Amino acid sequence: MATNDDDLSFLEILEILEAVHHDEGLELTAGLRDRKKRRVRQRISNVATALFLAEGFDNVSVARIAAACEVSEQTVFNYFPTKESMFFDRTDSSADALAEAVRHPGDVPLGEVLLNALFGGVGMLRWGGMEEAQALRLFRRFCEAAVSSPALRAAPYAELEGFTATVGASLAERIGADPGDPEVELTAIVVAGLARESTQATFRHVQHAPSFAALERSVRADVIRALRIATPTLDAFDNLGTRPNRPDRR
Repeated sequence: MATNDDDLSFLEILEILEAVHHDEGLELTAGLRDRKKRRVRQRISNVATALFLAEGFDNVSVARIAAACEVSEQTVFNYFPTKESMFFDRTDSSADALAEAVRHPGDVPLGEVLLNALFGGVGMLRWGGMEEAQALRLFRRFCEAAVSSPALRAAPYAELEGFTATVGASLAERIGADPGDPEVELTAIVVAGLARESTQATFRHVQHAPSFAALERSVRADVIRALRIATPTLDAFDNLGTRPNRPDRR
């Protein structure tokens, strides 16, 4: 295998990704059909990511991905609605993780809950078995691809509605409100803004970070700065759940 990651071919990157994700998501309790579907999905994700990193997102078609996976284009679309969703394969799981973190009230302020959830994180790419220097160089290539493609730069905005709906449902449960309440909808947008700042800060700092730990420190510092602006809204939202005579809009 090549030692210079800038020269890694599609097949070499694919080999790395498949080694990293070999057993990911394949719970022993899942049925054979579910395990097979997850393997197909992971294979498509790995192939697409390897092609994007080797050749650039805009230069790779869905037909090319399908051919490399030896499946039909329709099979690819059965698992991923758009080419962009193959690149941002972890967006749904990130939204689910934040939603689970904010679902139940507790003694920890909502802002701190979000900060802890966002930074389960940049160490963030827990690519076990890969040398950190190699993993960091591949991650830089991923970030370069994300910021160099107009389609990918626009894609996070397209996911905003789904993200806020997922997080909003948990926020509503947290304070016993309706997901359509304006306080819930606005707070979900604030949460989405913090998540987006985490992503953008990663893109800003990754090219100069000497390690994932240093990258996480830089990204965390930027998110904390953004959180200073967001905290009054998050605190006000949590206080809604403590009001005994809160009007019921449902």
